[in-house]
Formats: sequence, structure tokens, C-alpha cells
Amino acid sequence: MNAASTIPPTLTAPKNERKFFDDRPVKLIAVPILGIIIPNITGIITHSKYRFHEIALCYLFFILIAYVVWEGNVMLRKMIKKKFRWDHRNYYKTIIALFFSNVIYSGISSALMLSLWTFFSKEKFTSLNPVINTTVIIIFSASFITNLYENFFLNREQAYALSRVEQLSLAKAQAELHALRNQIDPHFIFNSLNTLSYLIASSQKNAKLYNDTLARVYHYILRNKDRDLVLLREELEFISNYFYLLKIRFDNSINMEIEINNLDAEEHLILPISLQGLVENAIKHNEFTENKKLNIHVSVSSNYVLVRNAVNPKTYPVPTSGTGLQNL
Repeated sequence: MNAASTIPPTLTAPKNERKFFDDRPVKLIAVPILGIIIPNITGIITHSKYRFHEIALCYLFFILIAYVVWEGNVMLRKMIKKKFRWDHRNYYKTIIALFFSNVIYSGISSALMLSLWTFFSKEKFTSLNPVINTTVIIIFSASFITNLYENFFLNREQAYALSRVEQLSLAKAQAELHALRNQIDPHFIFNSLNTLSYLIASSQKNAKLYNDTLARVYHYILRNKDRDLVLLREELEFISNYFYLLKIRFDNSINMEIEINNLDAEEHLILPISLQGLVENAIKHNEFTENKKLNIHVSVSSNYVLVRNAVNPKTYPVPTSGTGLQNL
């Protein structure tokens, strides 16, 4: 049985910023234009009956109607959105609530204000048809504009939600990368110093080689602690030095073989100290002796680095946070 882990050698994450919808152009341009166009379409105003200032007052009143309808629908939209929230479960319920509230509010508010206008105006209607026609057009216009507004608003909200997901994913990846950089077993330092102390007493030549290798290992860690990516060849050199320290400690009980199938892949990028985590994990959680060695095989292809070892779990519990492989 084998335990294998693959590491894609690149890491990217886009960034987006939220852009809020500004409805001031609608209020300052579209609403007044509708207040002028609608009475002309319906013919509810007979221009010949009014002086210039009276016509101006009539149009100001119709612009007021347009503003009342617009602002009322905006407030209703906010109330309905707050009540139902925007998600797939309430989508149709929210749309239906928006539609009917829009129609009812626009119809009632415009009909009341038009009736008030006819009471003070110089128009003499024989029927309610002009008022009804104008009310219907206001309802249609309000529904159409609200629909456009909602589509635009929802698209912005969706874009913002996706942006937030990407930003949170990137933040999570950065946090996991930080944890990965700091997950080297603290016992490794203690064991390394004990091994160095033993070698100094038994073989000064081997002690110097061990000390130089240990220095290279920690120099690599310190140099790359703030980097997100390093060259794969640098990581392979680091893992070779790291494994040498383990080899001195465990002697012939462990072996590691590095197989490079694509030399160009050495120029690819990879997370720093990531291979070390896999090697350390294999040694930490498996039983091995000189008669039953732990063989770790590292192979490099064009797109992946594969770290593979036979699984022979230790019979006693090993203290672990359980986050090493998950972070990686």
C-alpha cells in the first residue's frame, strides 16, 4: 500500500474590488424625463388651456409623481430584500414579492396623485380613462425600470459575492501557507543538536559536514520564509540536505530516491518547504527498522511532483495537529 501526494507547481489567485451601484443618474435624468414624457404620451395635459408657468407647474407635479413612485419602489425593494435575502431558496419568492409590491404601490400612489392633480387642474374629463391610462403607463414604466435596476443590482451583487469568495479563498491559502512554513517539527532542532553533539565526540569530520548541512537547511528556511514560491530545483536541493540530516540520525533504516523525468520542470515554481512536510510526515507516522526500511520516492514530471512511500503505521499514538497535509 502506498501513500502518495501530488503538488501542482503553481499558485495564482485573482483580486477584485467591489463597485457599488449609484442611482443618482436615474434620479437626476431618467425620472424627470419620464415625468415629462408620460403626460405627453397619454395626452392628459391640454397645453392650450394653460399659461407657461402653469404648464411648468403641471410638469413639476408629474416629475414629483415620478420621484414618489421611484423612491417608494426603492424603499420597498430594500425592505423585501432584507426580509427574504438573496439566495436560491427565496429567489422566486423575492421576485414575485417585488413585482406585486411594485405594481400595487405604483398604481395606488400614481392614481391618488393624478386624482389630486385633476382636482386642481383645468382639465374637464368626461371619464376616468385619461387617469387610468396614465396610471397604467406609470406602472409599466416603473416595473420596467425596476426590473432593469434589479438585474443590474443582482449582477453587481453576484460579482461582489464571487470577488469576496476569491478574496477569502486567497486569504485562506495565505494562512495555510503561513502554517505550512511554520510546521517543521520543533523536535527536529532538538534531535539535530543531539546528533551534532554525538558526532563531535565521535567524528569531527562528520560533525563538520553535519553542521554545514544543518546550516544550509536553516538558511533555506530563513531565506524563503516570506516567499510564496521557489524554484523546484531549490526545493529539491533543500529536501536532499534535510534528508541527509535524517539519514545520519536513522542510519540505514530510511532511504530516499529522487527521480527527475523532466529537467525543465526544475525551473517550475513550488511552495517552499512543501516537500519537507511530506517527508517529515512519512517518517513521523511510519514504523521502520534496518530490516524493514522506509523507502521514500520523489519523482518529478512536467506538471507534478510525486512523493510516495509504503504505509506501515506506528503502533503507538503520535502527537499531531492533523493539519499538515490539509494545509499543503
